[in-house]
Amino acid sequence: MTKIPENEFDSRKHVKEFKRKCNSCSKVWHVLASREKQVEKDVSGNNLQICANCCHPSAQLQAKRNVEANQTELDKLRKCPECQSANYTEEVLIYEKKN
Repeated sequence: MTKIPENEFDSRKHVKEFKRKCNSCSKVWHVLASREKQVEKDVSGNNLQICANCCHPSAQLQAKRNVEANQTELDKLRKCPECQSANYTEEVLIYEKKN
């Protein structure tokens, strides 16, 4: 696979991922940038739902649970799957999509 420079990234033609290496245990893991971006979007969207549903306690409670679940998922993506450290180095990798 040919690596594409970040300034040439086009989401219609390319896949972007983060290659992360734990500085504590040296474990390497990969996270799709699109997955992380979606989870971040879900966290912020659910935060807005909490504000919008302030008059409806049950809707506010569910929105709060959604934020917590998405924040937990985001934390998992940003922590070493081996030792749970958030101390890592990151490299951005971009590849052409397969047809």
